[in-house]
Amino acid sequence: MSTIHQPGQPFIKGPDVENPFQERHDVDATHESIQRMLAGGTPNWVKWPHEYKSYVKESFAAEKEISDKMACAYKWDDQDILTNRQARMVNAMSTRAFVKKLNDAGIKTAVMDSSMKGTVALWAVPPQRSNKLRYVCYLQVPAMYEWSVLRLDSHGIPNGESYRGWRTVAIQLVEKEIITEAQCHQMFGAPGANKISARYYRSLWEKRHGRKFEDPLEDQKNLGQE
Repeated sequence: MSTIHQPGQPFIKGPDVENPFQERHDVDATHESIQRMLAGGTPNWVKWPHEYKSYVKESFAAEKEISDKMACAYKWDDQDILTNRQARMVNAMSTRAFVKKLNDAGIKTAVMDSSMKGTVALWAVPPQRSNKLRYVCYLQVPAMYEWSVLRLDSHGIPNGESYRGWRTVAIQLVEKEIITEAQCHQMFGAPGANKISARYYRSLWEKRHGRKFEDPLEDQKNLGQE
Protein backbone atom coordinates (compact mmCIF):
# COMPACT_ATOMS: atom_id res chain seq x y z
CA MET A 1 0.00 0.00 0.00
CA SER A 2 1.43 3.35 -1.02
CA THR A 3 1.78 6.17 1.46
CA ILE A 4 0.55 9.69 0.63
CA HIS A 5 1.87 12.67 2.56
CA GLN A 6 2.33 16.39 1.83
CA PRO A 7 5.65 17.58 0.36
CA GLY A 8 8.07 18.86 2.95
CA GLN A 9 6.44 16.93 5.78
CA PRO A 10 8.21 13.73 7.00
CA PHE A 11 6.17 10.55 7.09
CA ILE A 12 5.99 8.98 10.54
CA LYS A 13 4.81 5.40 10.43
CA GLY A 14 2.20 4.39 12.99
CA PRO A 15 0.06 1.33 13.73
CA ASP A 16 -2.74 0.42 11.31
CA VAL A 17 -6.22 0.92 12.82
CA GLU A 18 -9.76 0.07 11.71
CA ASN A 19 -11.57 2.97 13.44
CA PRO A 20 -9.44 6.09 13.98
CA PHE A 21 -12.24 7.75 16.00
CA GLN A 22 -12.33 4.91 18.47
CA GLU A 23 -8.55 4.92 18.74
CA ARG A 24 -8.58 8.54 19.93
CA HIS A 25 -11.83 8.61 21.95
CA ASP A 26 -13.25 6.54 24.77
CA VAL A 27 -16.60 5.77 23.14
CA ASP A 28 -18.06 4.05 26.24
CA ALA A 29 -17.19 7.04 28.42
CA THR A 30 -18.79 9.38 25.88
CA HIS A 31 -22.02 7.35 25.89
CA GLU A 32 -22.04 7.38 29.68
CA SER A 33 -21.61 11.16 29.78
CA ILE A 34 -24.48 11.68 27.34
CA GLN A 35 -26.74 9.42 29.40
CA ARG A 36 -25.95 11.47 32.53
CA MET A 37 -26.74 14.70 30.68
CA LEU A 38 -30.11 13.33 29.58
CA ALA A 39 -30.96 11.62 32.89
CA GLY A 40 -33.50 14.32 33.78
CA GLY A 41 -35.07 14.34 30.34
CA THR A 42 -34.31 16.36 27.23
CA PRO A 43 -32.73 19.74 28.14
CA ASN A 44 -34.85 22.84 27.56
CA TRP A 45 -32.31 24.31 25.15
CA VAL A 46 -32.86 21.23 22.94
CA LYS A 47 -36.66 21.34 23.26
CA TRP A 48 -37.02 25.05 22.56
CA PRO A 49 -33.94 26.23 20.59
CA HIS A 50 -35.67 29.33 19.16
CA GLU A 51 -36.52 30.64 22.62
CA TYR A 52 -32.92 30.21 23.74
CA LYS A 53 -31.62 31.93 20.59
CA SER A 54 -33.93 34.87 21.31
CA TYR A 55 -32.66 34.98 24.89
CA VAL A 56 -29.04 35.09 23.70
CA LYS A 57 -29.84 37.91 21.24
CA GLU A 58 -31.60 39.90 23.99
CA SER A 59 -28.63 39.36 26.30
CA PHE A 60 -26.20 40.64 23.68
CA ALA A 61 -28.45 43.66 23.03
CA ALA A 62 -28.56 44.44 26.76
CA GLU A 63 -24.76 44.19 27.03
CA LYS A 64 -24.43 46.45 23.98
CA GLU A 65 -26.69 49.04 25.62
CA ILE A 66 -24.58 48.99 28.78
CA SER A 67 -21.39 49.36 26.73
CA ASP A 68 -22.88 52.26 24.75
CA LYS A 69 -23.76 54.08 27.98
CA MET A 70 -20.21 53.60 29.29
CA ALA A 71 -18.84 54.85 25.96
CA CYS A 72 -20.62 58.21 26.35
CA ALA A 73 -17.74 59.42 28.53
CA TYR A 74 -15.34 59.01 25.59
CA LYS A 75 -17.42 60.81 22.97
CA TRP A 76 -16.47 64.26 21.69
CA ASP A 77 -18.84 67.18 22.07
CA ASP A 78 -18.50 68.12 18.40
CA GLN A 79 -18.35 64.67 16.81
CA ASP A 80 -21.73 65.22 15.14
CA ILE A 81 -20.06 68.06 13.21
CA LEU A 82 -16.90 66.05 12.51
CA THR A 83 -18.92 63.16 11.06
CA ASN A 84 -21.16 65.30 8.84
CA ARG A 85 -20.00 64.09 5.43
CA GLN A 86 -22.19 66.43 3.42
CA ALA A 87 -20.73 69.51 5.12
CA ARG A 88 -17.12 68.30 5.25
CA MET A 89 -16.60 66.50 1.94
CA VAL A 90 -16.33 69.69 -0.13
CA ASN A 91 -13.69 71.51 -2.20
CA ALA A 92 -11.78 68.42 -3.31
CA MET A 93 -8.13 68.90 -4.25
CA SER A 94 -5.93 66.35 -5.97
CA THR A 95 -2.97 65.15 -3.92
CA ARG A 96 -0.61 66.25 -6.70
CA ALA A 97 -2.08 69.77 -6.64
CA PHE A 98 -1.67 69.96 -2.87
CA VAL A 99 2.01 68.97 -3.03
CA LYS A 100 2.55 71.38 -5.95
CA LYS A 101 1.29 74.26 -3.80
CA LEU A 102 4.04 73.45 -1.31
CA ASN A 103 6.71 73.14 -3.99
CA ASP A 104 5.64 76.42 -5.65
CA ALA A 105 6.06 78.13 -2.27
CA GLY A 106 9.63 76.83 -2.02
CA ILE A 107 8.88 73.93 0.34
CA LYS A 108 10.93 70.88 -0.64
CA THR A 109 8.96 67.68 -0.18
CA ALA A 110 9.27 63.94 -0.64
CA VAL A 111 6.26 61.65 -1.11
CA MET A 112 6.75 57.97 -0.30
CA ASP A 113 4.78 54.80 0.19
CA SER A 114 3.05 54.81 3.58
CA SER A 115 2.20 51.08 3.67
CA MET A 116 -1.46 52.07 4.17
CA LYS A 117 -3.78 51.42 1.24
CA GLY A 118 -4.90 54.57 -0.56
CA THR A 119 -2.38 56.84 1.14
CA VAL A 120 1.17 58.16 0.78
CA ALA A 121 3.55 59.61 3.36
CA LEU A 122 4.51 63.27 3.13
CA TRP A 123 8.00 64.34 4.19
CA ALA A 124 9.36 67.88 3.99
CA VAL A 125 12.64 69.74 4.49
CA PRO A 126 12.40 71.93 7.62
CA PRO A 127 13.44 75.59 7.41
CA GLN A 128 17.14 76.15 8.08
CA ARG A 129 17.86 72.40 7.86
CA SER A 130 18.34 71.71 4.18
CA ASN A 131 20.05 68.36 4.81
CA LYS A 132 17.15 66.84 6.81
CA LEU A 133 13.71 65.43 6.09
CA ARG A 134 10.86 65.62 8.62
CA TYR A 135 7.78 63.41 8.51
CA VAL A 136 4.56 65.42 8.29
CA CYS A 137 1.62 63.00 7.98
CA TYR A 138 -0.11 60.78 5.46
CA LEU A 139 -2.00 62.08 2.43
CA GLN A 140 -5.00 60.38 0.90
CA VAL A 141 -4.70 59.61 -2.81
CA PRO A 142 -5.65 60.46 -5.46
CA ALA A 143 -7.46 63.44 -3.89
CA MET A 144 -8.59 64.91 -0.57
CA TYR A 145 -11.67 66.84 0.49
CA GLU A 146 -11.22 70.04 2.46
CA TRP A 147 -12.14 68.63 5.86
CA SER A 148 -11.38 65.28 7.45
CA VAL A 149 -14.36 63.07 8.32
CA LEU A 150 -14.27 61.38 11.71
CA ARG A 151 -14.77 57.62 11.94
CA LEU A 152 -16.81 56.14 14.82
CA ASP A 153 -16.67 52.59 16.15
CA SER A 154 -19.71 50.43 16.96
CA HIS A 155 -20.18 52.29 20.27
CA GLY A 156 -20.03 55.73 18.66
CA ILE A 157 -16.52 56.50 19.96
CA PRO A 158 -14.07 58.36 17.68
CA ASN A 159 -11.76 55.89 15.96
CA GLY A 160 -9.51 57.63 13.44
CA GLU A 161 -10.59 59.16 10.13
CA SER A 162 -12.84 57.89 7.38
CA TYR A 163 -11.34 60.49 5.04
CA ARG A 164 -8.26 62.69 5.35
CA GLY A 165 -8.90 66.36 4.60
CA TRP A 166 -6.26 68.68 3.15
CA ARG A 167 -6.90 71.17 5.96
CA THR A 168 -5.70 68.49 8.37
CA VAL A 169 -2.47 68.19 6.38
CA ALA A 170 -2.11 71.99 6.37
CA ILE A 171 -2.41 72.03 10.17
CA GLN A 172 0.20 69.27 10.43
CA LEU A 173 2.59 71.33 8.31
CA VAL A 174 2.23 74.19 10.81
CA GLU A 175 2.50 71.95 13.87
CA LYS A 176 5.60 70.23 12.46
CA GLU A 177 7.05 73.72 11.82
CA ILE A 178 7.46 73.24 8.09
CA ILE A 179 5.40 76.36 7.38
CA THR A 180 4.09 79.23 9.52
CA GLU A 181 0.47 80.08 10.16
CA ALA A 182 0.79 83.05 7.80
CA GLN A 183 2.21 80.83 5.06
CA CYS A 184 -0.62 78.36 5.63
CA HIS A 185 -3.26 81.04 5.02
CA GLN A 186 -1.34 82.37 2.05
CA MET A 187 -1.10 78.98 0.35
CA PHE A 188 -4.46 77.47 1.25
CA GLY A 189 -6.61 80.45 2.18
CA ALA A 190 -8.36 81.15 5.48
CA PRO A 191 -11.71 79.38 5.83
CA GLY A 192 -14.75 81.17 7.17
CA ALA A 193 -15.16 81.12 10.95
CA ASN A 194 -17.94 78.66 11.73
CA LYS A 195 -18.58 75.31 13.41
CA ILE A 196 -16.96 73.36 10.58
CA SER A 197 -13.68 75.28 10.89
CA ALA A 198 -13.70 75.53 14.71
CA ARG A 199 -11.15 72.76 15.29
CA TYR A 200 -8.95 74.11 12.52
CA TYR A 201 -8.66 77.53 14.18
CA ARG A 202 -8.37 75.94 17.61
CA SER A 203 -5.35 73.92 16.45
CA LEU A 204 -3.70 77.06 15.08
CA TRP A 205 -4.42 78.87 18.36
CA GLU A 206 -2.85 76.06 20.39
CA LYS A 207 0.27 76.08 18.21
CA ARG A 208 0.52 79.85 18.45
CA HIS A 209 0.17 79.92 22.26
CA GLY A 210 1.87 76.62 23.07
CA ARG A 211 -0.94 75.35 25.28
CA LYS A 212 -4.22 73.48 25.07
CA PHE A 213 -7.30 75.57 24.38
CA GLU A 214 -9.85 75.25 27.20
CA ASP A 215 -11.85 78.52 27.27
CA PRO A 216 -15.19 78.14 25.44
CA LEU A 217 -15.98 81.87 25.71
CA GLU A 218 -12.66 82.81 24.16
CA ASP A 219 -13.28 80.14 21.54
CA GLN A 220 -16.54 81.84 20.55
CA LYS A 221 -14.76 85.20 20.40
CA ASN A 222 -11.98 83.83 18.17
CA LEU A 223 -14.51 82.21 15.84
CA GLY A 224 -16.71 85.29 15.66
CA GLN A 225 -19.68 83.51 17.24
CA GLU A 226 -20.41 85.98 20.03
